[in-house]
Amino acid sequence: MEAHPGITRRVRITVAAVAAVSVVLTVAVLYAVWLGSAITLRTAELSRQVYAIAQGMATAGDVDLDTAPALTGLRAQLFEVEGRLLDARLVLVDRAGAVVHPIPGEGAAATYDVARLTGEPDARGVRTGVKRVSSAGQVIIVAAPVGGGHLVAMQPLREAVPVLRTGAIIGVVAALLAIAGAWLTGGVAARRVTAPLLRLRDAAEAIGQGSWGRQVAVEGDAEVRALARSFNAMSARVHAAYSAQKEFVGNVSHELRTPITSIQGYAGALLDGMADTDEKRERFARIIRDEAGRLMELTSTLLALADLDSGRVAVARAPIDTTGLAEVLRARHESSALALGVDLHVDDLAGSAPYGDADRLLQVASALVSNALAYTPAGGEVRVSSGVRGDRWTLMVDDSGPGIPGSERERVFDRFARLDPSRTSATGGFGLGLAICKRLAEAMDGSISVEDSPLGGARLVVTLPPADAAGAAPKPVVGP
Repeated sequence: MEAHPGITRRVRITVAAVAAVSVVLTVAVLYAVWLGSAITLRTAELSRQVYAIAQGMATAGDVDLDTAPALTGLRAQLFEVEGRLLDARLVLVDRAGAVVHPIPGEGAAATYDVARLTGEPDARGVRTGVKRVSSAGQVIIVAAPVGGGHLVAMQPLREAVPVLRTGAIIGVVAALLAIAGAWLTGGVAARRVTAPLLRLRDAAEAIGQGSWGRQVAVEGDAEVRALARSFNAMSARVHAAYSAQKEFVGNVSHELRTPITSIQGYAGALLDGMADTDEKRERFARIIRDEAGRLMELTSTLLALADLDSGRVAVARAPIDTTGLAEVLRARHESSALALGVDLHVDDLAGSAPYGDADRLLQVASALVSNALAYTPAGGEVRVSSGVRGDRWTLMVDDSGPGIPGSERERVFDRFARLDPSRTSATGGFGLGLAICKRLAEAMDGSISVEDSPLGGARLVVTLPPADAAGAAPKPVVGP
């Protein structure tokens, strides 16, 4: 796979620009360091030589700075020779800075402000400075005291120009080489960075076209690997959500098809006159009514699930009267248990109280008891009890039925889940009860799970936050 040309070009240009700027800055810094060192050394050497000349002039005799020229004859010739040997312009100035030797020619400075051109004098009285002169460029200036005035030497830094030119050439060549190298390495770096991103892009486009669950290799830098892991997790969730939606639609279609087919068939039989007796017409009408009722129940259940999923269900937050919960459960299910031949025991549920919605907890507990009664054979037992686990209040519904295998304990809370394929909506509900219980428990900041029951069957455990000891009075449970 080739990296995107726009990304590669941008990365290459960026890397090349950084490399070129780095090289130019390095050359400039090196030149500045060299120039500073050269000026320091040249200044020290020139000041030593000028001071020696000044001392020699003082030893040879007084220098009269009140007349111009101050030096004549052999001393003037020696002064000129010393200037050539130093490769510097030597002048004598009086106390006011006026040049007294040699006589200034046309265009030459007639005065020198020693204090402005140089710094503070050292222990010898020598003053030094570096100035830029229009006619000579960078100049080292040394002023040594002599005869009440100063011997001033000005030495151009001529070698700075060729070094600067050479440094500029070296800098340009190095920058070009750096740009060429950076252009090549930038392409490699761009491909290394962009290749995983392009694979992510292709995978995202594939998902957009319906290839759910597409995964990419976790590779590249740490940030890219983290992005790939997040993408894979998102893709897996999208795949799971799409699969669940597809399965849900299929299950709903299946559940709707049976009663609709039955209603359509019996209604057609009535219209075709196949029910030729009152008994048949009554039986057909009763079947149509029952199937319509199951359709209404399924529709209501699906709407309830949709409300839970969208968060439209209001859930109260208050301490719950568990004693009242036990009384309502007994009143609601005793007759059904008696008709099924199942022994139902509902403990008083006294003691600690949960914090949640009393009506929603009753809905969950009632659904769990109904489910336990449906799966417990005649002569069996169903028990409802409560307790505390850690910092959570628990409601436990035990039965002596066939139990739930460990591999199926998560699936039982899926929508339309039935462990016994022989049970249909006509005999065992729609497989939505436990799904609703799970969503209601989670809406109350709780959970629901399956365990082995000491009665031999399954134990459904609902956990909720405990009631605040300083909270309001427990909320009673609505009657059956």
